[in-house]
Amino acid sequence: MRFHAALLVLALSLSGCSARQDDGRAQGFIQGDGSAQVLAPAERQPAPPVDAETVSGGRLALADLDGPVVVNFWASWCGPCVKEAPALSNVAKAYADQGVHIVGVNVKDRPANARAFERDLEVVYESWYDEAAAIAAAFGGIGPAALPSTIVLDAEHRVAVRLAGAVTEPQLSVYLDRLLDEQDVGGRDAGEQDTGGRDLDGREVGRRGGSGRHAGQWATG
Repeated sequence: MRFHAALLVLALSLSGCSARQDDGRAQGFIQGDGSAQVLAPAERQPAPPVDAETVSGGRLALADLDGPVVVNFWASWCGPCVKEAPALSNVAKAYADQGVHIVGVNVKDRPANARAFERDLEVVYESWYDEAAAIAAAFGGIGPAALPSTIVLDAEHRVAVRLAGAVTEPQLSVYLDRLLDEQDVGGRDAGEQDTGGRDLDGREVGRRGGSGRHAGQWATG
């Protein structure tokens, strides 16, 4: 029952205003307002165990991805989604060697249009194909309410950040750097120096000394 209610809310959101339909798949969409919600570790809820077909025809399970995951909800008929796609590809390439994954969720779209979107914009990450918006609805109250929307999962695949509207590379970098520092704190050996840092809400936490991997990021945002 809760699933169907979430699906209805999402469907209404996608058809609510700003009509832009290139192929008749959707009546329009509500454009995200650029707001961000950051959740402390104790407040984070687990993401649903998505295991679904991708736009490219393969299959991908969230459980197979180790580390933080950026989940971006998009559609080929969504103008802001087109604008943000290059930033997401840049982030995917910049953070690949740090264990961060970008995964899209293509909502209420035609397969051919979704594939053209990925090809024309040279998207470097996989996207789940979600024509019925079932994956989006599975996130329930922590899921998207507009397109585009982005959810950042921590290393335990819990929802750490919700972003409404098109994202930028610097914006995502701030949240990912802080999540990676959270991992550093959790995995620090007893003998390592604690030089201090901040969590996603800006609170002081310990930080691994000597690595400098994310040095200077805490003053941003």
